[in-house]
Amino acid sequence: MINILILPGDGIGPEITNQAIKIIKSCIFYGYKINLIYNYIGGVSIDKFKTPLSENVIKICLNIDVILLGCVGGYKWINSPIKPEEGLLKIRKKLNLFANIRPIKCPFKNIDFLIIRELNGGIYYGKPKGISKQIINNIPTWYGYDTEIYNEQEIIRLLKLSFNLSLNRKKKITSIDKANVLYSSKLWRKILNYISKNYKNISVNNLYIDYATIELIKNYKKFDIIVTSNIFGDIISDQCSLLTGSLGMLPSISINNKSICLFEPCHGSAPDIAGKDIANPIGILLSLVMMFEYTLNNKILSNKLFYSIYKILSYGFCTIDMKKYFFNSKIISTNEFGDLVNYYFIYD
Repeated sequence: MINILILPGDGIGPEITNQAIKIIKSCIFYGYKINLIYNYIGGVSIDKFKTPLSENVIKICLNIDVILLGCVGGYKWINSPIKPEEGLLKIRKKLNLFANIRPIKCPFKNIDFLIIRELNGGIYYGKPKGISKQIINNIPTWYGYDTEIYNEQEIIRLLKLSFNLSLNRKKKITSIDKANVLYSSKLWRKILNYISKNYKNISVNNLYIDYATIELIKNYKKFDIIVTSNIFGDIISDQCSLLTGSLGMLPSISINNKSICLFEPCHGSAPDIAGKDIANPIGILLSLVMMFEYTLNNKILSNKLFYSIYKILSYGFCTIDMKKYFFNSKIISTNEFGDLVNYYFIYD
Protein backbone atom coordinates (compact mmCIF):
# COMPACT_ATOMS: atom_id res chain seq x y z
CA MET A 1 0.00 0.00 0.00
CA ILE A 2 1.32 3.43 -0.99
CA ASN A 3 0.07 6.28 1.22
CA ILE A 4 -0.09 9.62 -0.58
CA LEU A 5 -0.93 12.89 1.15
CA ILE A 6 -2.73 15.31 -1.18
CA LEU A 7 -2.44 19.02 -0.34
CA PRO A 8 -4.27 20.85 -3.16
CA GLY A 9 -3.76 24.31 -1.65
CA ASP A 10 -5.23 27.47 -3.16
CA GLY A 11 -6.13 29.04 -6.50
CA ILE A 12 -5.67 26.58 -9.36
CA GLY A 13 -4.22 24.03 -6.92
CA PRO A 14 -7.38 21.90 -6.61
CA GLU A 15 -7.93 21.91 -10.40
CA ILE A 16 -4.46 20.72 -11.35
CA THR A 17 -4.27 18.31 -8.43
CA ASN A 18 -7.45 16.63 -9.69
CA GLN A 19 -5.65 15.81 -12.95
CA ALA A 20 -2.82 14.16 -11.02
CA ILE A 21 -5.32 12.17 -8.96
CA LYS A 22 -6.75 10.71 -12.18
CA ILE A 23 -3.31 9.31 -13.01
CA ILE A 24 -2.69 8.09 -9.47
CA LYS A 25 -5.97 6.19 -9.41
CA SER A 26 -5.10 4.62 -12.75
CA CYS A 27 -2.05 3.04 -11.13
CA ILE A 28 -4.35 0.22 -10.00
CA PHE A 29 -4.14 -1.03 -13.59
CA TYR A 30 -0.41 -1.53 -12.99
CA GLY A 31 -0.79 -3.44 -9.76
CA TYR A 32 -0.41 -0.65 -7.22
CA LYS A 33 -2.60 -0.17 -4.17
CA ILE A 34 -3.00 3.50 -3.37
CA ASN A 35 -4.36 5.21 -0.26
CA LEU A 36 -5.11 8.92 -0.76
CA ILE A 37 -5.23 11.21 2.27
CA TYR A 38 -6.46 14.79 1.79
CA ASN A 39 -5.61 17.82 3.91
CA TYR A 40 -4.96 21.57 3.79
CA ILE A 41 -2.10 24.01 3.31
CA GLY A 42 -1.88 27.74 2.58
CA GLY A 43 -4.83 30.13 2.50
CA VAL A 44 -7.49 27.44 2.77
CA SER A 45 -5.77 26.21 5.94
CA ILE A 46 -5.74 29.75 7.34
CA ASP A 47 -9.48 29.97 6.75
CA LYS A 48 -10.14 26.66 8.49
CA PHE A 49 -7.52 26.51 11.23
CA LYS A 50 -6.03 30.04 11.52
CA THR A 51 -2.66 28.67 10.41
CA PRO A 52 -1.17 28.02 6.94
CA LEU A 53 -0.02 24.57 8.07
CA SER A 54 -1.43 22.72 11.06
CA GLU A 55 0.62 20.49 13.35
CA ASN A 56 -1.73 17.66 12.41
CA VAL A 57 -0.53 17.85 8.80
CA ILE A 58 3.08 17.71 9.95
CA LYS A 59 2.32 14.56 11.96
CA ILE A 60 0.67 12.97 8.92
CA CYS A 61 3.69 13.86 6.79
CA LEU A 62 5.97 11.90 9.10
CA ASN A 63 4.02 8.71 8.44
CA ILE A 64 3.44 9.02 4.71
CA ASP A 65 5.16 7.71 1.59
CA VAL A 66 4.57 10.66 -0.74
CA ILE A 67 3.34 14.26 -0.45
CA LEU A 68 1.72 15.85 -3.50
CA LEU A 69 1.19 19.59 -3.22
CA GLY A 70 -0.65 21.96 -5.55
CA CYS A 71 0.14 25.62 -4.85
CA VAL A 72 -0.59 28.28 -2.25
CA GLY A 73 -1.54 31.94 -2.07
CA GLY A 74 -4.08 34.30 -3.55
CA TYR A 75 -5.57 37.79 -3.52
CA LYS A 76 -7.86 36.88 -0.64
CA TRP A 77 -4.98 36.79 1.84
CA ILE A 78 -2.93 39.78 0.63
CA ASN A 79 -3.79 41.80 3.73
CA SER A 80 -3.84 38.85 6.10
CA PRO A 81 -1.31 39.04 8.96
CA ILE A 82 -0.64 35.34 8.31
CA LYS A 83 0.50 34.58 4.77
CA PRO A 84 -0.32 31.33 2.90
CA GLU A 85 3.29 31.08 1.73
CA GLU A 86 4.36 30.60 5.34
CA GLY A 87 2.86 27.12 5.04
CA LEU A 88 5.38 26.23 2.32
CA LEU A 89 8.32 27.53 4.34
CA LYS A 90 7.08 25.67 7.41
CA ILE A 91 6.64 22.28 5.74
CA ARG A 92 10.09 22.55 4.16
CA LYS A 93 11.69 23.43 7.51
CA LYS A 94 9.74 20.95 9.66
CA LEU A 95 10.49 18.04 7.32
CA ASN A 96 14.07 19.23 6.67
CA LEU A 97 13.45 19.29 2.91
CA PHE A 98 16.83 20.80 2.14
CA ALA A 99 17.02 20.23 -1.63
CA ASN A 100 14.62 20.99 -4.44
CA ILE A 101 15.31 19.36 -7.83
CA ARG A 102 13.72 21.06 -10.82
CA PRO A 103 14.13 19.43 -14.25
CA ILE A 104 14.13 21.86 -17.16
CA LYS A 105 13.25 19.43 -19.91
CA CYS A 106 11.55 19.63 -23.29
CA PRO A 107 12.10 16.90 -25.91
CA PHE A 108 10.77 19.19 -28.65
CA LYS A 109 13.68 21.60 -28.12
CA ASN A 110 16.36 19.17 -26.93
CA ILE A 111 16.44 20.84 -23.52
CA ASP A 112 17.51 18.74 -20.54
CA PHE A 113 19.18 20.09 -17.42
CA LEU A 114 18.53 20.16 -13.66
CA ILE A 115 18.36 23.05 -11.23
CA ILE A 116 19.20 21.93 -7.70
CA ARG A 117 18.03 24.60 -5.30
CA GLU A 118 18.93 24.80 -1.62
CA LEU A 119 15.57 24.88 0.15
CA ASN A 120 16.11 25.10 3.89
CA GLY A 121 18.33 28.11 4.38
CA GLY A 122 19.35 31.43 2.92
CA ILE A 123 17.48 34.71 2.98
CA TYR A 124 14.04 33.09 3.32
CA TYR A 125 14.93 31.71 6.75
CA GLY A 126 17.82 33.91 7.96
CA LYS A 127 17.43 36.01 11.07
CA PRO A 128 17.14 38.80 12.00
CA LYS A 129 14.37 39.86 9.67
CA GLY A 130 11.51 42.28 10.00
CA ILE A 131 10.26 45.83 9.61
CA SER A 132 11.30 48.48 12.11
CA LYS A 133 11.48 52.22 12.57
CA GLN A 134 14.52 54.31 13.30
CA ILE A 135 15.40 58.01 13.29
CA ILE A 136 17.41 59.10 10.23
CA ASN A 137 18.34 62.81 10.04
CA ASN A 138 15.73 63.49 12.71
CA ILE A 139 13.05 61.86 10.54
CA PRO A 140 11.24 58.68 11.73
CA THR A 141 11.90 56.18 8.93
CA TRP A 142 10.62 52.66 8.32
CA TYR A 143 13.06 50.07 7.05
CA GLY A 144 12.84 46.37 6.20
CA TYR A 145 15.63 43.86 6.61
CA ASP A 146 16.36 40.22 5.78
CA THR A 147 19.45 38.14 6.44
CA GLU A 148 21.15 35.89 3.88
CA ILE A 149 22.93 33.23 5.94
CA TYR A 150 24.35 29.76 5.26
CA ASN A 151 26.42 27.45 7.37
CA GLU A 152 28.91 24.98 5.92
CA GLN A 153 26.79 21.90 6.71
CA GLU A 154 23.86 23.27 4.69
CA ILE A 155 26.15 23.93 1.74
CA ILE A 156 28.02 20.63 1.94
CA ARG A 157 24.93 18.40 1.92
CA LEU A 158 23.50 20.17 -1.13
CA LEU A 159 26.78 20.09 -3.05
CA LYS A 160 27.33 16.40 -2.31
CA LEU A 161 23.86 15.63 -3.63
CA SER A 162 24.59 17.63 -6.77
CA PHE A 163 27.92 15.94 -7.44
CA ASN A 164 26.46 12.48 -6.91
CA LEU A 165 23.59 13.20 -9.30
CA SER A 166 26.10 14.47 -11.82
CA LEU A 167 27.90 11.10 -11.86
CA ASN A 168 24.91 9.63 -13.72
CA ARG A 169 24.56 12.53 -16.13
CA LYS A 170 27.09 14.57 -18.14
CA LYS A 171 29.48 15.08 -15.22
CA LYS A 172 29.21 18.84 -15.50
CA ILE A 173 28.18 21.20 -12.69
CA THR A 174 27.57 24.93 -12.76
CA SER A 175 27.37 26.73 -9.44
CA ILE A 176 25.55 30.07 -9.48
CA ASP A 177 26.34 32.64 -6.79
CA LYS A 178 27.25 36.28 -6.17
CA ALA A 179 30.67 35.72 -4.65
CA ASN A 180 31.97 39.11 -5.78
CA VAL A 181 29.58 40.77 -3.32
CA LEU A 182 27.98 38.33 -0.84
CA TYR A 183 29.93 36.64 1.94
CA SER A 184 27.49 33.74 1.98
CA SER A 185 28.45 33.15 -1.67
CA LYS A 186 32.15 33.44 -0.87
CA LEU A 187 31.76 30.61 1.65
CA TRP A 188 29.64 28.67 -0.86
CA ARG A 189 32.38 28.89 -3.50
CA LYS A 190 35.14 28.01 -1.04
CA ILE A 191 33.33 24.81 0.00
CA LEU A 192 32.51 23.98 -3.64
CA ASN A 193 36.19 24.15 -4.58
CA TYR A 194 37.08 21.90 -1.65
CA ILE A 195 34.42 19.23 -2.39
CA SER A 196 35.18 19.22 -6.12
CA LYS A 197 38.63 17.77 -5.35
CA ASN A 198 36.88 14.50 -4.48
CA TYR A 199 35.15 14.41 -7.87
CA LYS A 200 38.00 14.91 -10.29
CA ASN A 201 36.02 13.48 -13.24
CA ILE A 202 33.34 16.18 -12.91
CA SER A 203 33.93 19.60 -14.48
CA VAL A 204 32.91 22.57 -12.34
CA ASN A 205 32.08 26.08 -13.47
CA ASN A 206 31.15 29.14 -11.39
CA LEU A 207 28.86 31.87 -12.67
CA TYR A 208 27.63 35.07 -11.07
CA ILE A 209 23.85 35.19 -10.93
CA ASP A 210 23.52 38.26 -13.15
CA TYR A 211 25.56 36.74 -15.99
CA ALA A 212 23.94 33.33 -15.46
CA THR A 213 20.48 34.74 -16.23
CA ILE A 214 21.77 35.71 -19.69
CA GLU A 215 23.58 32.44 -20.36
CA LEU A 216 20.56 30.36 -19.37
CA ILE A 217 18.59 31.88 -22.21
CA LYS A 218 21.32 32.27 -24.83
CA ASN A 219 23.30 29.06 -24.26
CA TYR A 220 21.07 26.71 -22.28
CA LYS A 221 22.55 23.64 -23.97
CA LYS A 222 25.82 24.29 -22.12
CA PHE A 223 24.22 23.38 -18.79
CA ASP A 224 23.59 20.01 -17.19
CA ILE A 225 23.38 20.41 -13.40
CA ILE A 226 22.99 23.84 -11.84
CA VAL A 227 23.36 24.16 -8.08
CA THR A 228 22.51 27.36 -6.29
CA SER A 229 21.07 29.04 -3.22
CA ASN A 230 17.44 29.29 -2.18
CA ILE A 231 16.62 32.70 -3.61
CA PHE A 232 18.68 32.35 -6.80
CA GLY A 233 17.17 28.92 -7.47
CA ASP A 234 13.70 30.31 -6.98
CA ILE A 235 14.30 33.06 -9.55
CA ILE A 236 16.20 31.22 -12.28
CA SER A 237 13.89 28.19 -12.36
CA ASP A 238 10.96 30.51 -13.08
CA GLN A 239 13.05 32.20 -15.76
CA CYS A 240 13.90 28.85 -17.35
CA SER A 241 10.21 28.04 -17.69
CA LEU A 242 10.32 30.26 -20.79
CA LEU A 243 12.55 27.66 -22.43
CA THR A 244 9.92 24.93 -22.06
CA GLY A 245 6.99 27.09 -23.10
CA SER A 246 5.21 27.97 -19.86
CA LEU A 247 5.75 28.23 -16.13
CA GLY A 248 2.97 25.67 -15.87
CA MET A 249 5.28 22.98 -17.27
CA LEU A 250 7.90 22.81 -14.53
CA PRO A 251 7.79 20.00 -11.94
CA SER A 252 9.89 19.56 -8.82
CA ILE A 253 10.78 17.19 -6.00
CA SER A 254 11.87 18.30 -2.54
CA ILE A 255 13.86 15.80 -0.49
CA ASN A 256 15.40 15.35 2.94
CA ASN A 257 18.06 12.95 4.22
CA LYS A 258 15.46 10.31 5.11
CA SER A 259 12.74 9.04 2.79
CA ILE A 260 10.18 11.84 2.71
CA CYS A 261 9.62 13.36 -0.73
CA LEU A 262 7.35 16.26 -1.60
CA PHE A 263 6.31 16.71 -5.23
CA GLU A 264 4.87 19.98 -6.56
CA PRO A 265 4.79 22.12 -9.69
CA CYS A 266 6.97 25.23 -9.64
CA HIS A 267 4.25 27.74 -10.50
CA GLY A 268 2.07 29.84 -8.24
CA SER A 269 -1.64 29.67 -7.51
CA ALA A 270 -2.74 31.94 -10.41
CA PRO A 271 -5.87 33.21 -8.61
CA ASP A 272 -6.91 35.23 -11.68
CA ILE A 273 -7.69 32.03 -13.61
CA ALA A 274 -8.77 29.80 -10.71
CA GLY A 275 -12.05 28.00 -11.30
CA LYS A 276 -12.05 28.65 -15.06
CA ASP A 277 -10.78 25.19 -16.09
CA ILE A 278 -7.97 26.72 -18.17
CA ALA A 279 -4.93 26.11 -15.94
CA ASN A 280 -1.99 24.12 -17.27
CA PRO A 281 -1.70 20.80 -15.36
CA ILE A 282 1.58 19.69 -16.95
CA GLY A 283 3.76 20.82 -14.04
CA ILE A 284 1.98 18.61 -11.54
CA LEU A 285 1.71 15.73 -14.04
CA LEU A 286 5.46 15.89 -14.64
CA SER A 287 5.88 15.90 -10.85
CA LEU A 288 4.14 12.52 -10.94
CA VAL A 289 6.67 11.43 -13.55
CA MET A 290 9.35 12.15 -10.95
CA MET A 291 7.33 10.39 -8.25
CA PHE A 292 7.09 7.21 -10.31
CA GLU A 293 10.84 7.23 -10.90
CA TYR A 294 12.21 8.32 -7.53
CA THR A 295 9.61 7.01 -5.05
CA LEU A 296 8.05 4.02 -6.80
CA ASN A 297 11.37 3.21 -8.49
CA ASN A 298 9.44 2.45 -11.67
CA LYS A 299 11.24 3.96 -14.66
CA ILE A 300 8.88 2.21 -17.10
CA LEU A 301 5.80 3.87 -15.59
CA SER A 302 7.65 7.17 -15.35
CA ASN A 303 8.52 7.10 -19.05
CA LYS A 304 5.00 6.03 -19.96
CA LEU A 305 3.48 9.07 -18.26
CA PHE A 306 6.14 11.42 -19.63
CA TYR A 307 5.53 10.36 -23.22
CA SER A 308 1.75 10.38 -22.73
CA ILE A 309 2.01 14.07 -21.82
CA TYR A 310 4.22 14.96 -24.76
CA LYS A 311 2.19 12.83 -27.16
CA ILE A 312 -0.83 15.03 -26.39
CA LEU A 313 1.27 18.13 -27.08
CA SER A 314 2.66 16.63 -30.30
CA TYR A 315 -0.94 16.15 -31.50
CA GLY A 316 -1.47 19.90 -31.09
CA PHE A 317 -3.54 19.86 -27.90
CA CYS A 318 -2.56 22.36 -25.22
CA THR A 319 -3.96 24.73 -22.61
CA ILE A 320 -4.37 28.38 -23.48
CA ASP A 321 -1.10 29.55 -21.89
CA MET A 322 0.87 27.50 -24.46
CA LYS A 323 -1.00 28.58 -27.58
CA LYS A 324 1.77 30.86 -28.89
CA TYR A 325 4.31 28.02 -28.73
CA PHE A 326 2.28 25.56 -30.80
CA PHE A 327 1.18 26.31 -34.36
CA ASN A 328 -2.26 25.02 -35.42
CA SER A 329 -2.91 24.16 -31.80
CA LYS A 330 -6.26 23.11 -30.37
CA ILE A 331 -6.95 24.74 -27.01
CA ILE A 332 -8.47 22.37 -24.49
CA SER A 333 -9.44 22.71 -20.84
CA THR A 334 -7.55 21.57 -17.77
CA ASN A 335 -9.88 18.61 -17.33
CA GLU A 336 -9.76 17.66 -21.01
CA PHE A 337 -5.96 17.66 -20.96
CA GLY A 338 -5.93 15.49 -17.84
CA ASP A 339 -8.43 13.07 -19.37
CA LEU A 340 -6.38 12.71 -22.57
CA VAL A 341 -3.15 12.05 -20.68
CA ASN A 342 -4.89 9.54 -18.47
CA TYR A 343 -6.33 7.74 -21.50
CA TYR A 344 -2.92 7.29 -23.14
CA PHE A 345 -1.35 6.44 -19.79
CA ILE A 346 -3.76 3.51 -19.45
CA TYR A 347 -4.36 2.30 -22.98
CA ASP A 348 -1.41 3.26 -25.15
